[in-house]
Amino acid sequence: MKKLYTLLAIALVVMCSSCSKFDDSAIWDKLNEQKQTLIEHEKRIAALEELCKQMNTNISSLQTIVNALQQNDYITSVIPINQNGTIIGYTIAFAKSGAITIYHGTDGKDGADGTNGKDGKDGYTPQIGVKKDSDGIYYWTLDGEWLTDANGNKIKAVGTDGKDGQDGKPGVDGENGQDGKDGADGKDGITPQLKIEDDYWYVSYDNGQTWIQLGKATGEDGADGEDGADGSDGADGANGKDGDSIFSSVTQDDEFVYFNLSDGTMITLPKHDRENIQFEDLNVKAICCKNWDTNNDGELSYAEAAAVTDIGTVFKENTNIIAFTELKYFTGISTIPKGAFRNCTSLWKIIIPQNVLYLEDGDEYSPYDGCFSGCTSLANITLHNKILTIGARSFDECISLQNITIPTSVTRIGMYAFENCIKLQNVVIPDNVTIIDKGAFQGCSGLHKMIIGNGVAEFGWGVFIDCICGELICNSLVRDARSESSGSGVFYESSFDKVTFGGRCTKIGSHAFTQNLSGGGGYYGKVKTVIINESVAIIGKEAFNVNTLDYVFCKSTNPPQGSSNMFYSNLEKIYVPIGCADSYKSASYWKNHASIIEEYDFENNPI
Repeated sequence: MKKLYTLLAIALVVMCSSCSKFDDSAIWDKLNEQKQTLIEHEKRIAALEELCKQMNTNISSLQTIVNALQQNDYITSVIPINQNGTIIGYTIAFAKSGAITIYHGTDGKDGADGTNGKDGKDGYTPQIGVKKDSDGIYYWTLDGEWLTDANGNKIKAVGTDGKDGQDGKPGVDGENGQDGKDGADGKDGITPQLKIEDDYWYVSYDNGQTWIQLGKATGEDGADGEDGADGSDGADGANGKDGDSIFSSVTQDDEFVYFNLSDGTMITLPKHDRENIQFEDLNVKAICCKNWDTNNDGELSYAEAAAVTDIGTVFKENTNIIAFTELKYFTGISTIPKGAFRNCTSLWKIIIPQNVLYLEDGDEYSPYDGCFSGCTSLANITLHNKILTIGARSFDECISLQNITIPTSVTRIGMYAFENCIKLQNVVIPDNVTIIDKGAFQGCSGLHKMIIGNGVAEFGWGVFIDCICGELICNSLVRDARSESSGSGVFYESSFDKVTFGGRCTKIGSHAFTQNLSGGGGYYGKVKTVIINESVAIIGKEAFNVNTLDYVFCKSTNPPQGSSNMFYSNLEKIYVPIGCADSYKSASYWKNHASIIEEYDFENNPI
């Protein structure tokens, strides 16, 4: 084509030099048109060659993916390949099979219309894929059909193992029979190859020894248009564009990577070993393998983890372990023993198995004896919705624990369960919890908000002693102090900015909030604002024995039954519903505060 163009140019120059008056503009236009066509054709060939190269890469990568399926391999990373800000493919790394590169292409389009001409035909691109047959083996496909050899046999994408030979027959006349021969090794899977020659696709499945012609790689030109009014030809249609590659897309989630092929097939590979647990923390892996690696292969399988029924205290006081989210695979345990992770000061995240019912009780007078006592770095813990009890001292001194979701299955929170969790911010006690034992939240000085559900029937002494909390919402009955003579109730020596009583709270028991007035009270034992909803019918003796209470909002139209000194004398204002001030001022014990009782429009002015 280039030689023809050169000879034509020389001829034109000679022609033009011999005839100075000859108008050669049309010839030069035609020449430039041919030159542009040649340039576009060369670009087209280069693009097709790049496409062919990418497709051969994809074929090899697809074979690796299928091999990974058979070998229980898994993916360790998926890295996008960017070109001019567009993702054109991915680099996929496997644990056993190394790394592969895949590209995804675009649909072929019609050639543009010529002037009054017909559409140019699409450029053909073969669709190579794989499909599992009924024998469980993956075979190659071409344009959705099985790719077969010269004898019509389907071509395997992966090799298969040779079978053992049969046993030899018994010998004759006392002679020994011959041993059966070993089965022949399975043949390797064949990797098809593609090439483009003379604008046509070719495929080979014998490593390039023979080639089979497929469709035309380039789009055909649009047909010439009919003559125009001036007798000129319509322009040719443009060439069709490239067709699809092998992969149409790659997607992923937390567990799997999904390879979507252009023929509609999807291959799924895991992001983790399907047999052995991949531990985030190698120190944890070493402990687990030492104790539960029954086949001594240096790995802990999911089956080996599931067979464990008691983890004991093998992790206790190990200051090196950092993360143990893989505990979730120990599905055979029902209890986390006391002291199991005691003083694991570097442990910062852990996931409890779904079948665990109990976080075992530690000893009342033995600090750091609970399941996670003294785990000073523990910031993240997942408790599943089957746990029935959070045992005594389960999380005491977990000074980095910020938030914990208490499952709705929990019925009891043991004594000192969260003692001195100074960064604990938000706590919701579900309705199923019936017991919160003494000191359960003692010393939780960083609480922002606590909501107590409506099911608590028993509060231990000093559940919230030395707590500092912005807002408390209590929907359960608050009983009298166990010993009125001690003057120590549920919220003894606790500090809250705002407290709301509602739900099933029908009584605020005696000495519920108590400040050690004789000792000055220190920082604790403070309440600023109290909201008492309609459910509350009784307020016990010295229920709010604190000198910091500023405001009480009582929403009931009928004054709750009062008791002696239910509010400390420093109270500034009591607000009651519109039209109810007189009934409060005349009610027993409320009339002691008649001078500060005022009406408040609760309906239009939420607190």
